[in-house]
Amino acid sequence: MRKYPFKRKDKDSLITVPCRIGIDTIALALDTGASHTTFDLTQILMLGYSVTDAIRMERVKTGGGTVETYVFVLKQLTCLGITRTNIEVSAYDFFAFNIVADFDGVLGLDFFEDVKFCIDLKQKEINIQ
Repeated sequence: MRKYPFKRKDKDSLITVPCRIGIDTIALALDTGASHTTFDLTQILMLGYSVTDAIRMERVKTGGGTVETYVFVLKQLTCLGITRTNIEVSAYDFFAFNIVADFDGVLGLDFFEDVKFCIDLKQKEINIQ
């Protein structure tokens, strides 16, 4: 079992984890309530993708309502010792929906397909088996 410690500013703060796309490191909020991994479109563009690289558009339900997103295929995404290749992620402009955050997107349940993991809030660590 691998253990990944995390810190939260307070009990209302989200759990953010460092993730790697190519040589870039980004921060994603671990969101067990999200079915799909979703990025701020600005971050996707900063990683070198273009909106013309999107494979389709789709409507996604978020905590703030339904939004139209671009769907991209990332060559590789690594978080918590797990690497996914050719993973589909959604992206939309967070700022346009009044979302200002200290993370670049949310890591959804699709990333954890076939993975047994536990978020231990007492020990402040994520355990991956």
